[in-house]
Amino acid sequence: MKFKIVFYLFLFVCIILFFQIFNTNKVLNYQDDLIQKQNQTYIKLKDSIKVLNEYRATNAYFSLVKESNKMEGQTADNLLDLEKQLKNTIRVLNTNGGLEKIIPEVSKKGVFLIDQIKVINQQWILIGFKSNEMEGQALLEYIVKSDNFIQFKNITHFLSPS
Repeated sequence: MKFKIVFYLFLFVCIILFFQIFNTNKVLNYQDDLIQKQNQTYIKLKDSIKVLNEYRATNAYFSLVKESNKMEGQTADNLLDLEKQLKNTIRVLNTNGGLEKIIPEVSKKGVFLIDQIKVINQQWILIGFKSNEMEGQALLEYIVKSDNFIQFKNITHFLSPS
């Protein structure tokens, strides 16, 4: 009788241990999968940050703020204000039909709206514009007159079907 009790206890302990080993293996595999997924996400995010930093560096290279250390008497705040003023002037010019004055071909192709403006440096602005049939880009030269009047000159442009 003692032998049977010990045998059943031993069998019961073996079953419990087998269950524990099997269950622990499942938990460890699940945790390992979570760690692998998290590691892959971390690698993707690290790559995304690298791409964004490269984009930011390129974008900062073509900006007025980068030019502030080269231009005497100009601070970054003054140049940011100038950039805002240039963008607002181009938008107002666009609403008043002034894009046709700068780029004569635009008036023949329909009504265009400027959707992108990038101030490249202290001389040039790159604009993107669209209509319902055509789209284009233009490189403009700007001159700020003494009375804060801004004059634009078309350097080059192109139009293509949308």
